This record gives sequence, C-alpha cells and structure tokens, in this order.
Amino acid sequence: MSFLLLIFTACDAFCYLRTSVHLKITNQLGSGLDLTIHCKSKDEDLGVHVVHFDGDYTMDFCSNAWGTTQYFCGMTWSGKLHWFDIFVARRDSFRCGKCTWRILPRGPCMTYTIGESKEYKCYHWNGEEL
Repeated sequence: MSFLLLIFTACDAFCYLRTSVHLKITNQLGSGLDLTIHCKSKDEDLGVHVVHFDGDYTMDFCSNAWGTTQYFCGMTWSGKLHWFDIFVARRDSFRCGKCTWRILPRGPCMTYTIGESKEYKCYHWNGEEL
C-alpha cells in the first residue's frame, strides 16, 4: 500500500497526465514603478507580491487534465488596479510550457516559442487582444 502511495505522490509531483506550466511575469512599467501582483485560481491563492522594475515573479503549476485551469492576477501600480487572466488553459496550453509575460502600461504581452520561432501576443487589460 505504501508503495502505491509513493508512486502516486511522485507522479503528482511531475504533473503526471497533466501539463506542467512555468510562467515568468516581468515588470516593464518603467523605471521606479513597482508592480504589486496578486494571482489566484479557483483553488489556489498565490498571495500578494511586489515586483520592482525589471524584476520577475514566477509561477509553476500543473494544468488540470480537463483543460479548465485558469489563473487571474490583479496588478496595481500608481494606485490603479488592472486585472488579467494570466493563464487560461484553452488559450495558453499549446504555447505555455514556459511563457514570459511582460507587464506594460498598455497591457500584458506574452512571449513564447513555437518550434524555432519566438512569438509575441499582447492584450489590453481585462482581456481583450490588441
């Protein structure tokens, strides 16, 4: 019985039958502007973090087997709150084993690699594609 528990624990640690996701969020708001970020899913609250200009915040998680994983983040700077769905499985799973989000005043921009090419996609705050 303990052997089976060990196998299931090890499999869970490596996202067995699920997609492993690594997101890096970089503050590109401008020199001297700190980004306060608070990300969560329906199951997990990642807490509040302050990211200085050119600094990074990373998120590592496993996308669920049903393809419904979603994380959203509230981002505040200069006293103003913005929000964005930083990971939506149906939008991001095929391109987001490792993704970098640059946080800009006009909106977040994702950088990802498909094959040999680097791709970029930018969005307005609150979800609309630019």
